[in-house]
Amino acid sequence: MACTGIELISRQGNPYWARTQDFEQHFEYAGVKLPKGYTFVNAYTPFASERNVMGIVWAKDIHHAPVFLDGINEYGLCGGTFYFDHFYRYVPTEVIKASGKTAIRGEELCTWILTHYKSLDDIKVNLGRDIGITTEPGPMMGMSVPQHCVMHDETGRSIVIEPSVENGFQIFENPLGVFTNAPTFDWHLNNLKTWLERTTKRTYSYDVAEPIAQIKLSEPTSGLVGIPADYKPESRFLRAAMSKLMSVEVNDDEALNQAYQLLTAVNTPKGSLRIGEGDDTLVAWTQYTAGYDIKQKMLYAFTYDNRDLRSLSYGDPADWGSDIRYFSFISKQTARPFDEKNEWQPGENTI
Repeated sequence: MACTGIELISRQGNPYWARTQDFEQHFEYAGVKLPKGYTFVNAYTPFASERNVMGIVWAKDIHHAPVFLDGINEYGLCGGTFYFDHFYRYVPTEVIKASGKTAIRGEELCTWILTHYKSLDDIKVNLGRDIGITTEPGPMMGMSVPQHCVMHDETGRSIVIEPSVENGFQIFENPLGVFTNAPTFDWHLNNLKTWLERTTKRTYSYDVAEPIAQIKLSEPTSGLVGIPADYKPESRFLRAAMSKLMSVEVNDDEALNQAYQLLTAVNTPKGSLRIGEGDDTLVAWTQYTAGYDIKQKMLYAFTYDNRDLRSLSYGDPADWGSDIRYFSFISKQTARPFDEKNEWQPGENTI
């Protein structure tokens, strides 16, 4: 479980978000356009979508029980769900119902958010009133999957939603735009600040909403010296955050590519992260990487086995139809020939 997300803001002030989906089990993935009114009949408590959502779903059978791993809705609310072991605090269904809330499974959290809310503040006000996450197991992994979410909006603001309190959520402002897995987000931020104090001349108050400014090219820093190179969440958070903070500024047409390049610091090749022992050992890997142009509502993605970039445009939801539409990944890598260049001069870029 080694997912990582990075948000970049372009020089023009527009937000872009990219994430890796890393796991040790194979699931079926597909791009989707899901219209408002679609009913998730196989959810723990069936519910209908109140928003139009485009994104990527996962499941053992995506046509039977799709749930969003990441996506964007009609209001520009964009984000995804990440594994959150040890720190989640799910409760029995009867506790949720007694509090007047709807019970959902952990893997349905991102789906509920994208299909119900208009803004980050809408989430902060209503999520804890609307739902609780049940301990009842589901079809994915035989459990209510431990999950927490990161969400972004068209202004570049970001929040983190964590079910780390019983029958409720802790919601943090995310001043950094970086996200991984457990521990809790406030722990990751404080850990980062200790490293920034060691590697720069900065000092911090350790307030969770404290801004963390870009490390300018003229600013002395020892960079990633001493930062762990393993694939545990706390190490990936540090590498992703430092890589982002040291990144050059980019224009709109460079932003998603830069986010993809920053994520190479945390990509998981097959064999590098192993879970379990002996015959039960499983190998985790970066199964796909997705990127969102939030303002333009565009999705771009590629898989571990095919680096060719796929794109999906939000378009006009009036053209989506009344049922969910699926868009498949192409898993086989293709190679394109070099373009022929009849006249070549030494030093000339030929690609």
